[in-house]
Amino acid sequence: MTSREGMIFVKITTEIHDNWLGVIKLDGELDAYTSDQFREGIETCLASSIKFLLVDLTALQYIDSVGLGIMMGTAKRAGEQGGEIAVICDKPNLQRVFDISGTTELLNVRRTMDEALAILTKRRQEDSDK
Repeated sequence: MTSREGMIFVKITTEIHDNWLGVIKLDGELDAYTSDQFREGIETCLASSIKFLLVDLTALQYIDSVGLGIMMGTAKRAGEQGGEIAVICDKPNLQRVFDISGTTELLNVRRTMDEALAILTKRRQEDSDK
């Protein structure tokens, strides 16, 4: 949890599911002040040989270009390892950031957990069929 002047700006939880999926949930604001925690969550997953990541933004209120850049870098790293990233984003103000930046498809941004999970499950199956 990161705070400035006693106020909480982001809470990040990281979970590993079934030894293949890393779920990173963000609550609050993702910006230059809070981005280190997000990076740490990603590193926790990647260091555990988890190459499929689900980033849950349903409790996030704000994201800036630093947070978006971290997700772009994560997508690249996961792809290099044969994995994938998907983002759950159900807020129009956050969706607009992805739309304007042209990253909606690259980051597999979807409105629901089921939609995002379906993308990662399919990609994992394709990876195991190789």
